Amino acid sequence: MAGGDAATPRPTSSYSNSSQNPPVVVKSRANALFQQQQLEQEQGPKPRLVITHLVLMNFKSYAGRQEVGPFHASFSSVVGPNGSGKSNVIDSLLFVFGFRASKMRQGKISALIHNSAASPNLDYCEVEVHFQEVLDATGGGHEVVPDSKLIVSRRAFKNNSSKYYINGGTSDYTQVTTLLRGRGIDLDHKRFLILQGEVESIAQMKPKAQHDSDDGLLEYLEDIIGTSKYKQPIEESATQVEELNEICVEKSTRVQHVEKEKNSLEDKKEAALEFIRNENELTMRKSALYQIHIADSAANINVTAEMTTQLQAQLDEELEKHRGNEDEIKKLERKYKAGSKEVEEVEASTKAILKELAKSEKESVKFQEKEKFLTQKQKKLQKAIQTNRLAASEAAATIEKHTQDLERFGKQIAALETNLGTEEQELDRIRDTLKEKTQGFSDQIDVKQKMLEPWKEKINEKQSAIAVAQSELDILYEKNNATQNAMEEAQTKIAVIDESRAVKEQELKDCQKEIAKLSKQGQKLQAELEKINQKEPHLRKNVSGARQKADEAKASLAATQTQGNVLTGLMRLKESGRIEGFHGRLGNLGTIDARYDVAISTACPQLDNMVVDSVEAGQQCIDYLRKNNLGRANFICLDKLHSRNLNAIKTPENVPRLFDLVKPKSPILAPAFYSVLQDALVAKDLAQANRIAYGAKRWRVVTLEGQLIDKSGTMTGGGQTVSKGRMSSKLVADTSKEAIAKLEVDRDTQERIFQEFQQQRSDLESTLRNIKGRIPEAEVMISKIVLEIEAGNKQRADLEKRIRELSAQGKASEVDDERVSTLERKIEDLGSEVGRLNSETTEIEDGIKRLQNSIMGAGGIKLRSQKSKVDGIREQLETLNEQLSNADMARTKAEKSRMKAEKAFSGSTKEFENVAIELEGLHEEIQDHAKLAEADNAKAEEAQTYLQEKLEELAALKEELDEKLGELNKTRAAEIEMKNKLEEHQKALVENQKRLRHWEQELSKLELQSVSDGAEAAEEEDLSLPEYTEDELADMDKAQLNGEIAALEEKLQNVNVDMAVLVEYRKRVEEYQKRSKDLEESVVARDSAKQRVDDLRKRRLEEFMEGFSAISLRLKEMYQMITMGGNAELELVDSLDPFSEGILFSVMPPKKSWKNISNLSGGEKTLSSLALVFALHHYKPTPLYVMDEIDAALDFRNVSIVASYIKERTKNAQFIVISLRNNMFELAARLVGVYKVNHMTKSVTIENQDYIEKH
Repeated sequence: MAGGDAATPRPTSSYSNSSQNPPVVVKSRANALFQQQQLEQEQGPKPRLVITHLVLMNFKSYAGRQEVGPFHASFSSVVGPNGSGKSNVIDSLLFVFGFRASKMRQGKISALIHNSAASPNLDYCEVEVHFQEVLDATGGGHEVVPDSKLIVSRRAFKNNSSKYYINGGTSDYTQVTTLLRGRGIDLDHKRFLILQGEVESIAQMKPKAQHDSDDGLLEYLEDIIGTSKYKQPIEESATQVEELNEICVEKSTRVQHVEKEKNSLEDKKEAALEFIRNENELTMRKSALYQIHIADSAANINVTAEMTTQLQAQLDEELEKHRGNEDEIKKLERKYKAGSKEVEEVEASTKAILKELAKSEKESVKFQEKEKFLTQKQKKLQKAIQTNRLAASEAAATIEKHTQDLERFGKQIAALETNLGTEEQELDRIRDTLKEKTQGFSDQIDVKQKMLEPWKEKINEKQSAIAVAQSELDILYEKNNATQNAMEEAQTKIAVIDESRAVKEQELKDCQKEIAKLSKQGQKLQAELEKINQKEPHLRKNVSGARQKADEAKASLAATQTQGNVLTGLMRLKESGRIEGFHGRLGNLGTIDARYDVAISTACPQLDNMVVDSVEAGQQCIDYLRKNNLGRANFICLDKLHSRNLNAIKTPENVPRLFDLVKPKSPILAPAFYSVLQDALVAKDLAQANRIAYGAKRWRVVTLEGQLIDKSGTMTGGGQTVSKGRMSSKLVADTSKEAIAKLEVDRDTQERIFQEFQQQRSDLESTLRNIKGRIPEAEVMISKIVLEIEAGNKQRADLEKRIRELSAQGKASEVDDERVSTLERKIEDLGSEVGRLNSETTEIEDGIKRLQNSIMGAGGIKLRSQKSKVDGIREQLETLNEQLSNADMARTKAEKSRMKAEKAFSGSTKEFENVAIELEGLHEEIQDHAKLAEADNAKAEEAQTYLQEKLEELAALKEELDEKLGELNKTRAAEIEMKNKLEEHQKALVENQKRLRHWEQELSKLELQSVSDGAEAAEEEDLSLPEYTEDELADMDKAQLNGEIAALEEKLQNVNVDMAVLVEYRKRVEEYQKRSKDLEESVVARDSAKQRVDDLRKRRLEEFMEGFSAISLRLKEMYQMITMGGNAELELVDSLDPFSEGILFSVMPPKKSWKNISNLSGGEKTLSSLALVFALHHYKPTPLYVMDEIDAALDFRNVSIVASYIKERTKNAQFIVISLRNNMFELAARLVGVYKVNHMTKSVTIENQDYIEKH
């Protein structure tokens, strides 16, 4: 121990090493401490996190749900006997804070689950830590921050897995630890936890960690102070400085090497610059010459363009007319097509409307027939009513008349009977006076009358029976006559209906035949129309072909005529036979597909050359042209052409070769075409042309749009005006005016045929539409006839039913017929019987008459007169009785007739009323239907009118279209002639434009070369060519310019200069400048990185020393307070660089010398560590401290000091101390007692009344 003490540095006083502190610390420790305290006072109290209580479920020795706490916000103590589970409280916190099982004295996480005899085989354990924030009051105590409760829990299972929860929601380890760190709990260095036996380890840490994974006192303090964040940036920046320094050395070497290479090229560079000056002079002369050519070409272009513009204006005017006609024709065609489609739609719509109308008319016919039937029935009923009324009236009159007659006859009979009695009494008196004379006669008469009375009675009975039978017979006769009359009437009506039905059926057959005929005609016309429509493409093709042939012939003839005087003269010379071996213009001696016209016209202007067999023939042509002053021409001599392989070649992307697309008029002309076309290729577009032209092998390529790329790489062609027409798709050399006239006649014939075809088709379409329109009308008529026939059939069925009923009545009256026969026989028999009886009484009556005559003779005139008078009265009585009987019979018959008439009247009236009601309802239906029918009729008329209007419009449109087509065909000839003239001038314009482009391209190729030896000087040098005015160009001499150009070219040819040296020299200059600049940038970057390292180190040192001083002063203060006189010091091992060797913790216990912490006793180590813990708490408070029997190694005095400090001085943190020392737990505000029963821990919380009373 003595040796160890001697080795430990012992400062003589608490400030003995202050002179060795680094110079960067300018503030004293006292000032740092004062500023920290002042800052804390200014900021005031802040909310801090505290544990309110713990809830343990099946955790270690805690069985079931056990609540530990509540804990005081400042100082709580956990007490209990050894082995009761006090330390398990700390283990529960470690469990929730995410520590491993080994930190909780277990091998695996499942071992934390409680296991006892009372509670074996539990599935899980869980711990909940309940937090809340409190705000310390100024005078002591604290307030709870509202809505600041926080519950963090962890649950472990038998399979060694666990889950975290925050406020009941599932969470994970990262979220929980991040949350706790954010609330100020130091989970990294576990400053909140001081375990039993580990309190001394804080002060025993080495000055500096030996390895990266270890922690020394330096690292411990740096983490708390916060300067550890500078370690990695400082290391990275230092490494960067070293790397940048190496780069600077390397780049400096390269700069020196490049400078040496640049200086070695100076002589060769000067020789090359002299050559360039001469080339620039040549370029200036060429520029002037080319500008002269450009000015000449521009002048020619202006003249030609003016003529072209005039012709184009004329052509445009003509084309505008044509275009207007063409546009109008296209518009009319579209309109005609749309109109045809609309007509079809209107026809379909009209057909549907007519169908609905037919249906409506069918309904109307039904209503009409029903109305007709009901009206007739009503008329019949009305007639029957009138007849029955009249019959009833007549019967009533008859009854009244006969009743009056009966009354009158009765009165007359009574008067006559009275008179007869009187007269008979007179006659009896007279007879009595003659009784003696006539007694015998009277007795005989009496006898005979008595004999006659039975016979009279019989005769009267028979006559009475005859009268009754005759009356019944008359009634039966009348009844039979009425039934027969009704049957005859019904049969008459059936005959009329049958006759009408026969007529209707014939009309129906006629309509059906008409529809069949129309349908057949329609099908025939439709087939004929389809057949005609099939001819249309062929006829259109014929018309189009004839027009094309005529137009091409005209164009060919015009082209031949517009080829100028040269070809015309030479062709005339050939036709006259004065020259042999002349074939004509090359472009006219072959054909090519029309889509390649622009391509071959652009790529081969030599198609305008003339082809001859030999040089001699060519010379003859030239002499002829010169002699007749016809102009100039270029000739191709077939005998001078080299023999070439004209077979097909392999081309890139299999594009066609122009030569292979040409079809020569004769095989001998193929070499001529190849001589001008060579292996030029045709591409679809410019992109493909670029790929082929600039490939591994250079090709001459032309696009379909006329863009040409030569083997040299130059590009021409394209633009708004393209070259075309140098070769046709057909041979046109033999075209003549006679052939054109024939072709025009053929064209006119085809156009006439097509017009006749169109007229025929139009007529067929019109006829077909008419037939299609007539069919629905016939169908409507058929529907109407069918309805009428059906109505007639129904009426006939009703009449037949009536006849059957009457027949049934007739059959029912067979009894009546038998009765009639019986009555007739009875009347006849009775008449015979009366006749017989009368014949049998004739003798008696004759005897009576004779006797009476005798009496009369005896009585004289008086008796005869009286007798005659009595007989007269009797005759009157008989007559009146007979009249009375007849009147009574007539009245009985009239009463029966009246009853029958009244019954018939009542039935007819009721039926008439029903028919009237039905007819009224029918009239309403008819009116409603009439309205609908009227609307349907109006709609149908409107549709038919609209259809007719559309048909007329379509016909007018067709007529207008045909007229416009005719006008267009007539005006095309003039248009072609104007186009040919315009093309001739356009060709001249294109040639001048081509020459202008050529010289402009040549001029654009010229450029002055820089004579400067450096890149920067070359950029500032003016290398633009001068542009001369027209006057300046007019003063120049082409011949002189050509001479100067030739002299300069000859001079340059004799000079041998390596021009590459300039490029190499400029490269070296550029490289030298680039590397110098690069070196400068690297030096700046290195210095900047070095400055950044120095700044980071300075900031780290200043911040660390500031925190270190505050902690060291607070440590001294804490240790002196705890030990009551001792001293402690944190000192730098290397005072100039605190981070190199670390920090020493030296302690001087009371009344002892300075010692290293390792040489202290256990209690002294504990006090030293606690002093450091309290000092760090003052510097950077953590809200929570949990201490496990930290007072175990202390005597009662030091326990009291530490407890008093915790109680009095530490107000801004929560201390939970596990202790068995009463000096410690008696000062706590709240005591949590822990005890174990049956191997299961429970707890109880007690308030410290003394603490509460004092506070």
